[in-house]
Amino acid sequence: MKKITLLLTFVLLSFTKGKAQTFELGFGIGSGTAYLVENLDDGIDIDYSTPLSSYVDLKYSKSDKYFGAKLRLQYLNAGIRGSNWKGLNYNINGEVTSLTTLILLEHLKCNSKWNSGYNFGLGYTNQTFKPDLVNSINNIESTYLSINISGILNRKINENFSFQIEPNLMWTDPINSLRNREKWQIAGEDISMLIQLGLTYRIN
Repeated sequence: MKKITLLLTFVLLSFTKGKAQTFELGFGIGSGTAYLVENLDDGIDIDYSTPLSSYVDLKYSKSDKYFGAKLRLQYLNAGIRGSNWKGLNYNINGEVTSLTTLILLEHLKCNSKWNSGYNFGLGYTNQTFKPDLVNSINNIESTYLSINISGILNRKINENFSFQIEPNLMWTDPINSLRNREKWQIAGEDISMLIQLGLTYRIN
């Protein structure tokens, strides 16, 4: 229901009156490091594989506004191996998959062949942690707030298409990240750093 509400809000915003309105559809893939803090912690036996990320988004902007609004669906998948450090004493050989719905504010003026910008915003993440790829009984479903910040390097191909590189930082469950370390969860409160390559298509 929350996703539907966010989508309707974006659509209503998109059809407000204004000068030189622009819609852009974007999609891309990438990789990087998932759950960086947990992955680098030498005190626990957990290792995340190189993740696969992908996204699709729709951006609305006006020429007289500094920021455009973007709705993005962000997918992330990473393998996980090691031992359960929460005291349950079992081995982990599985994966973590998440889908995040993000509302972003983006500043990017494509006045030249090469352009740079940034975006930032909040999202709602649905995550599935599978400790065992064979047995799905112990799957853990989680939902939480996420914060996203990205830089943008844009290369215009023609009037409608552009190529983009986005270094991206996503902070999952930032509220619980600030509580006692002993209460942190596996594949929970953490930071993922990605580099994503994509294409944008200007609809009008």
